[in-house]
Amino acid sequence: MHDKMSSWLQVLLVMSAVFLTACESKWEKMPDDQLAAKASECVAEDDPSSAMIQVCKNYERECERRRELGFYIC
Repeated sequence: MHDKMSSWLQVLLVMSAVFLTACESKWEKMPDDQLAAKASECVAEDDPSSAMIQVCKNYERECERRRELGFYIC
């Protein structure tokens, strides 16, 4: 039973890492002008849905990552 659970947790961990890596690359590949426009739309949104709030957090996280690299685009 313990071995089965351990194997399952390892598979879950690997799948999570792959999923997170794939998500990051989506944001990193977004062109600067598109990211700036999307981030601006988020700021202008009066009553965002919970899904939109999460998307906007992703935009802001990518804006911050680029700022740390010296690119001030949003």
